[in-house]
Amino acid sequence: MENCRKKLKTKIVIYWILAALLLIALVVLQVLEGQGVLKGETNFGFFVGGITVLIMNILTMRKAVKDDTALKQWYVRNTDERTIAVQRKAGNFTSLFTLFVLGVSTIAASYINTTVYWTLGAAMGVYIIIYLGSLVYFNKKM
Repeated sequence: MENCRKKLKTKIVIYWILAALLLIALVVLQVLEGQGVLKGETNFGFFVGGITVLIMNILTMRKAVKDDTALKQWYVRNTDERTIAVQRKAGNFTSLFTLFVLGVSTIAASYINTTVYWTLGAAMGVYIIIYLGSLVYFNKKM
């Protein structure tokens, strides 16, 4: 359990660093937007949402670090083989479904706008490369 507690403390530090980086990026983007250099209406919501999610996760992990029963529940939830298998199958299905939707969207966009067609095609290509790369990596790891 102490090993799990150490990992949680490390994650908490990493999440704080990420939240600080998001806050810095938000401030920089807001300053640039205020000066008229950039135009973006979604910056604030995106970054505040990310920071909020990180802080909520930090609070949950801090509770688990302080309380032994919460730590045990967190450990079981994150190391249960059945849960991991379900998440793996759901992730694989989601990846393949996303690839299918990108393919259909690319075909549909080819009739409407060539810029959207090439953008979706490039996104699908990058997605396939990442998917196959992670598949090869994790198969070698096992």
